[in-house]
Amino acid sequence: MLNYLKKRKEEEAQRNFNRGFSAGTVAGAVIGGIIGSIAGILTAPDSGQNTREKLKENANEVKSNLENELNEIKDKVSNEVSQSMNWLKSEIDEAKEIFKKEKKEFEEDLIDSIEYEVVDDEDNKK
Repeated sequence: MLNYLKKRKEEEAQRNFNRGFSAGTVAGAVIGGIIGSIAGILTAPDSGQNTREKLKENANEVKSNLENELNEIKDKVSNEVSQSMNWLKSEIDEAKEIFKKEKKEFEEDLIDSIEYEVVDDEDNKK
């Protein structure tokens, strides 16, 4: 039983690590893209009107990319939640089965113990 719990804890830790790594990578890529785009536009020699137009175009592009990234993250999170719920349900079912098995064994041991004491008492009375 302890090995089972240890194995489950290790699996959960690995899933949590993978989730954090994915989210951090996406956030870093988005932020890096935004900073790089703005720096490129602002350092390029151009008139104020053209720079504002480029910033507006770039802002729209960043907005579109960000929306796409957020939709991907939302889908990944939804998928993770669904998988976690399925995993949790299977773990609960497995725990119930283990509990039922342990309960049955305990009851059988208890009955055997009571029967042994009754037989032992009867033998002592004779």
